[in-house]
Amino acid sequence: MQALSSFLRVFFIPIFYILFTYPIEANTSRESLNKSIESYRNCNLHCLEIPFSDFSARHPSESPQILKIIHQVLLAEKYSTTLDQKNNQSEILYNKAYQAATILNKLELSIWVQSHFGFYYYRNGQLPKALPFFLNSSKYIDQNVTKNLIEPIEVLKKNAFFFGYIEDYKKAEHYLTEALKHCNNESKQYIEILNNLGMNHLKQQQLVQAEDYFLKARELALKNGQEVLYAKTLGELAQICIARNDYAKAKALYIEDIAISKKNKSDRNTMYAQIQLGKIHLKEAQLDSANLVLRAAKDYVFAKPYLASTQFEITQLLIDWAVLKKNVKAELHFRRSADSLRDIIAKTDGQVVVDQLNIQAQKEKIKSQLESEQNKLEKASLVQNTWISISVLLFIIALLLLLIYHRKLKAQGLAFERNILLLQLEKIQSDNKLHETQTTLSSYQVYLSEKNQQLTKLEREFKKLKSLPRINAKIKANNLQQLLDSHLMTKENWLEFKKLFIAEQTDYYDYLMENFPGLTEANLRIILLQKLGLKNLETAQILGITIEAVKKSKQRLKKRYEENYSEIFNDQ
Repeated sequence: MQALSSFLRVFFIPIFYILFTYPIEANTSRESLNKSIESYRNCNLHCLEIPFSDFSARHPSESPQILKIIHQVLLAEKYSTTLDQKNNQSEILYNKAYQAATILNKLELSIWVQSHFGFYYYRNGQLPKALPFFLNSSKYIDQNVTKNLIEPIEVLKKNAFFFGYIEDYKKAEHYLTEALKHCNNESKQYIEILNNLGMNHLKQQQLVQAEDYFLKARELALKNGQEVLYAKTLGELAQICIARNDYAKAKALYIEDIAISKKNKSDRNTMYAQIQLGKIHLKEAQLDSANLVLRAAKDYVFAKPYLASTQFEITQLLIDWAVLKKNVKAELHFRRSADSLRDIIAKTDGQVVVDQLNIQAQKEKIKSQLESEQNKLEKASLVQNTWISISVLLFIIALLLLLIYHRKLKAQGLAFERNILLLQLEKIQSDNKLHETQTTLSSYQVYLSEKNQQLTKLEREFKKLKSLPRINAKIKANNLQQLLDSHLMTKENWLEFKKLFIAEQTDYYDYLMENFPGLTEANLRIILLQKLGLKNLETAQILGITIEAVKKSKQRLKKRYEENYSEIFNDQ
């Protein structure tokens, strides 16, 4: 440890002084600052052995507070990667940097510090501790142009990795896509991001998109001699093969992945590939081969507490192996290990924790949206009361859903509750967008299209009720029905829409009244909605009736106005 401390002191002594010439305010200075941080993260000991007097003469102090914060973060990062575990030195340095950045109130610096501090906890399996930092950093990133960030690629990647892990795939994809814009398209970082975009799609079962990214990453890695990245892409492509039940090809890819990773001493990548290969061996009842690769993977993670969830996964696979092997003693041993690990990951990075953090992240996202909308209220006094009502409703929805999750739902209901929350938010956002902009038939057409998409999603959620616990099914069904009912066109909505239609399509409306006597309000609802472009199914959904009812109504109109029927309907 003493030797490590000496090395780190020598490594970082020059950093503080070299960075003095890079004030954060100017774009050119920020580029220099980014290059300097990157060089100190990657350079060796010899290039850093420069006398302090040389730097003090060449670089006057412009912003010592900022440079000290940067120095603390880089030093904390070096301790963490060198020791490869959570440690007091890193935590103390990160905390000092975070507190100093908060006092200094430099937005880009704060984003950079919090992204690194959060990633430290994420990398060491402390997801609940990582969440507040990433919520803050992402909030500020979303409000600012990414080109102003310090180390934009690193910041965006770290945020993307975290949000992808807690299953906020949309945000993760956005950050990865933004990070690509800052990369040289043949750099190592570019290849890494392509690979992670593929993983993001793979987790969502979007195999075609995922494979496309993996193939691009593999091609670039091979072209640029990035063997470890090439090996990783092989492992990811193997997962595509597994999803397509091509186990023979998947095994071949994993074997090649492991061979290249071992050659390059990439132990972590070797371990992940061994786990996946072990799963295939188990599936094919190749028990000796499965035992060999799984135990090799277990040996790697055993001494790394932050990989407890991975160790738990391996242990579960070894339980399956013991059962198939009919080795009762080994099964009992692995079950005891799994029980012990289960208690650990329940508090750090297990699936329950991931689901909880996802809900919390969505809640914070809602709060962030509320703040943004409330700021707009100050500039739009005419809609102030409406926005206040929406804000209160939004907060109540988030709070009620969170309470429902904590008190009534079991783990298998989490995804369902999250989907309902998002649908409620989509409805509110659609309503807000309609009232924010000048109301026209065009904007109303977009509004109705969004409503139909939301109604289709709600129908899918109704089908999922059968798989949920019976004790909660009735409550969930009521909640779904209420949300479904709130989407339907009420009398008030109809009158508003009709008034707007008459204002913009006066000639057409007058023509209907003159040439089609006896039209009822029910007839007019169908006619005007379909004039706007809605099909039978969409019309039925908006009105809350069956598609058969729409067809029968049109049939009656065709019978009554047979000669002129085509002037009001093109049958859909």
